[in-house]
Order: sequence, then structure tokens, then C-alpha cells
Amino acid sequence: MSGVRAARRYAKGLMLFANETNQAEQINREMIDLRESIKESRELAAFLASPVLDSKRKNAIVAELFKDFSPVVQNFIKLVVNQGRERYLRDISSQFTHLYNAQNRISIMEITSAVKLEDEMVKEIIEAAKSKINTTDSFEIESKVDPEILGGFILRVGDKQIDSSVRSKLNRLKKEFDKNEYIPKI
Repeated sequence: MSGVRAARRYAKGLMLFANETNQAEQINREMIDLRESIKESRELAAFLASPVLDSKRKNAIVAELFKDFSPVVQNFIKLVVNQGRERYLRDISSQFTHLYNAQNRISIMEITSAVKLEDEMVKEIIEAAKSKINTTDSFEIESKVDPEILGGFILRVGDKQIDSSVRSKLNRLKKEFDKNEYIPKI
């Protein structure tokens, strides 16, 4: 639990600095890149969590890996490594993006479908959902494919969910059949 609190504190500090220097958008993009890099590379995650290497060596490697980042983010990563919190970099970047989205009224809209949806279909789903969700936030779309839902889609925005999947419709039908109180005449 202390890792989550530490990640939140580091993210808040970085957000304060980003707002003061008007670099929040750029830093957010780099935090997303950082999070995706750690998520996609098991080796990088293991390297950051390793207690064997000292901070000097880790800083040299991290500086080379993220040399394309802005000096602000490079210095921030160096600070986190020097403080021995490098294993929380993924959590810190997630917390930063969460703060950035809240500050800029951006909601994450997650669309799960059985097959990859075409852009036109995604736009139609978004427009239909905006009227039901009743929000003025802008949306960032995350598409996921889950063949187990059989067809249709599941849309999540915050704590709201619209389930139009074939799997859930079949489950509802099954429950209706199970409740059927029809007694045949003998």
C-alpha cells in the first residue's frame, strides 16, 4: 500500500511542476510512453525492481533508455531512482496520467468487442454513449478485443457500464428460461 501512496505523491509533485512550467501535456505523453515501455518489457520491469544494481548504474542505463525524453522527465526519473523508488515508475506514470485526465476533464472510454471495430463503428458507439452518459468530458478511447463476449460490445466510462454483448444477452435469456414457471398438463 505504501507504494501506491508514494506513487501518488511523486505524481502530484511532478504535476505541480508541470503546471507551473506549462509542460503538463508533453510530460503526460512521456509518462504514457514510460508506462507502456515498462508494461511491454518484462526485462525493464525486472531491472527496475532489482535490488542488486546500485542507483548510479541504474541511472546510467535509464538515461540511455529514455534519452529522447525531455530534460524534465529525465531528471524526474533520475530523482526517483536516486530515492530508491524506481520499481514504482509505472505506478507513478499511471497516477500522473490520472491526475492529468482529471485536471483536463478527460474520461477514459473503454470499448471491449469480440472483434476489432472499425473507426466508423467506434464513432457511432461514442455518439450514442455520450447521450446516455450525460457528461461534458472529452474522451480518450481504449479498444480491447475479447472473443469471449461473442458479439456486440461492452462500454465502460468511469464507474458506468453499458453491456450490449451477446454473452450477457444469452445469460439473461438463460435466467429467464430458468425462472420459467410453465407446468405442462399431464
